[in-house]
Amino acid sequence: MEVTLYQAVPKGGRMDLVVEKATEAGATRIVPLLTERGEVNPRENKLDRWRRVAEAAARQSLRLRVPEVREPETFGEAIREAGEAGVLLHNAAGADDVEDAVEPAASLFVGPEGGWSDGELEAAREAGLSVAGLGPYRLRSETAGIVAVARARAALERRVRVEGGV
Repeated sequence: MEVTLYQAVPKGGRMDLVVEKATEAGATRIVPLLTERGEVNPRENKLDRWRRVAEAAARQSLRLRVPEVREPETFGEAIREAGEAGVLLHNAAGADDVEDAVEPAASLFVGPEGGWSDGELEAAREAGLSVAGLGPYRLRSETAGIVAVARARAALERRVRVEGGV
């Protein structure tokens, strides 16, 4: 069970919170995502900091494996990498719940504060990503990333317990 979080980098130091809590919630990989409406490319020292935050959170939550915190990627690079395993989180009417959309190697895409651009939404559809939501409320970007990982991980673990597989 792999849960990768592609998180648009929020403004300020809030990516630290995302890395910490996504690690505690069970993310196996965290990829800072560069989007049209997100923060410009974070400094190099941020990546080192995020890796240290992930290590500390993994120790605190008794995880055997520290999630990989990767170099920032552009949205285009990330959707090509994720392909049909990608789930774009979007507050769209009629979108499936994230639990119903995830596969055993889930790649969750969380957008910036300003939302996805029309071009990003179209590119995601063309790349085969599914669209899912996190419920009726609009969440801050960093909250959405944490909630998405927790819900996806719980859904995958439930499938293993109940159905004997994912």
